[in-house]
Amino acid sequence: MSLDFDISGFKHKRILVVGDIMLDEFIHTKHYRNSPEYKDVPIFNILQKKSYLGGAANVALNIKKLGATPYLIGITGIDEASQTIQSLLKENDISNAYLHENNKQNTTKKTRLFRDGKPICRIDEDANNSNDTLCNQFILRNIQQAIMQHKPHAIILQDYNKGVLNADTIPAIIALAKQHHLLIAVDPKFDNWNLYKEVDLLKPNLEEFCFMCDSKKESINLERNAKVLLEKIKFKTLLLTLGANGNFIFDGQYFQTTAIDTPIQNADVCGAGDTVIAVATLALLCNLSLTQIATLSNKAGLIICQKNQVQAISFDELSQ
Repeated sequence: MSLDFDISGFKHKRILVVGDIMLDEFIHTKHYRNSPEYKDVPIFNILQKKSYLGGAANVALNIKKLGATPYLIGITGIDEASQTIQSLLKENDISNAYLHENNKQNTTKKTRLFRDGKPICRIDEDANNSNDTLCNQFILRNIQQAIMQHKPHAIILQDYNKGVLNADTIPAIIALAKQHHLLIAVDPKFDNWNLYKEVDLLKPNLEEFCFMCDSKKESINLERNAKVLLEKIKFKTLLLTLGANGNFIFDGQYFQTTAIDTPIQNADVCGAGDTVIAVATLALLCNLSLTQIATLSNKAGLIICQKNQVQAISFDELSQ
């Protein structure tokens, strides 16, 4: 699907990406025999191990590959996962100037294990940053410094409920964005959604949207529930991703559901939300219409779901 509108304006944008940074690890194995120590327990040989930037770091990578300039702000532990993240940021020419290594927490790492090409489990190592005052101060101070130094056009808040975005930092970040007239876009999770008030772009998936609306998927009415949510948090634009069914976009007056033209076979959804928030934010900054934003977001999601593991989208892939 070729675009009939211009996205070259992406290449002139500067974006602060604030949120939960993580490492996505994929381990591919082959089963060759069972354990002699434990009955019916398989032994796997590791064939390949690969690591990718995840969470807010993956959003920054998407921004970079789309031709814009990201400034990543977040917290990691002091551990091997953090070292790998630093190496991947350097490899992709993304600044680490606003990252903080906190010795009181682990770096969030998601390890996905595959057996003979098929996923069998995911092992999570989570950060334990529970609203740490010093970490909050670091985040807010570095946002202020990045705004003054780089004059960004927007802030993306990438919330995975790992602690960087919390009851203290979220209202303060939104206030800073408004003070400096910056567009603010949010990829929310379950815990903090009601704190994201008066943001320019809110991008939940269907499960998160149902949680926000206290409704079941089977009985959800997208237009009615979107209006109720609007009354609660006063967003300017809602972009609701619907998986294989495309997306729903709503600005308080106009709404539409946009289907995906091409069926997705064997979709790998890892990192798709990170890509969509990056693309939609840049599109909104470039004053594209709601229909164009919805179309572009669907295309980006389709491209990513056809890739293996966690990979970013490039400007050439999106524009062709």
